[in-house]
Amino acid sequence: METKMNGQLESEEVEMPPNHLELFVKAGNDGIGYGACPFCQRMFMILLLKANAGELTFTVTTVNMAKPPQDFKKLSSRLPVVVHGTEVLSDGDDIVNYIDANFLLPDLRYNNRTATDACLGAFSKFTYYIKEVSHSPTQLLTEMRKINNYLDESGTKFLCGEEICHLDCLMLPKLHHIRVAAKAFKNFDIPEDFSSLWHYLNNAYSSDAFRKTCPSDQEIIHHWMSKREIPKLPKEIQVLYNTASAPNYSFDVPVREESYGI
Repeated sequence: METKMNGQLESEEVEMPPNHLELFVKAGNDGIGYGACPFCQRMFMILLLKANAGELTFTVTTVNMAKPPQDFKKLSSRLPVVVHGTEVLSDGDDIVNYIDANFLLPDLRYNNRTATDACLGAFSKFTYYIKEVSHSPTQLLTEMRKINNYLDESGTKFLCGEEICHLDCLMLPKLHHIRVAAKAFKNFDIPEDFSSLWHYLNNAYSSDAFRKTCPSDQEIIHHWMSKREIPKLPKEIQVLYNTASAPNYSFDVPVREESYGI
């Protein structure tokens, strides 16, 4: 894996192997480094898992969407984007289906309606809460409890088994944004008694696929601060998340590791 900061497309003069892809993701606050976008991290995780299995190689290129390079403008007006030869993909489902069809291992597909139903309401309830469409965390807590209860019943490391699947790549970046941003903007913490959910997050934090693709806490807060519909943070809180400071990553968990059977 190679990273290019707000770079141009791969040079036509450099012959890349047929299994090489380029992933375009959101740039950070400085317009150059790696930014925080849960949808970009999802694709980053998928490609890293496939690369670790020897299926492909890839380059990560950050794009400052406030001043995107001309070459990128020819590709898309949104992120993430995956380019493979002449294929240009910018729809999330299209990217996933293309990667699965062309790079088989590991098989990240899943068929678990119960897991899907337990998970998919949490992020929307988080956005309602952080945008102050909903002033109470009750709906968010309800959705987080659904995930916790599902994980408690399933007893698996990840949502659909002992290995990361596409549903994890979709949900883990979102859950981490909920954890970091809800704390900064709302002083909201995932309850400690949601032990199965914390166990799940701990498994993610122990995985290279998540750790190596995770943006810093500062970039996550900048991502949400940059949205007009989000109320501004007090200055004393903003200082804590200055992107010019050393990056911080909230990979700690509130329950002893012994509780997780590690």
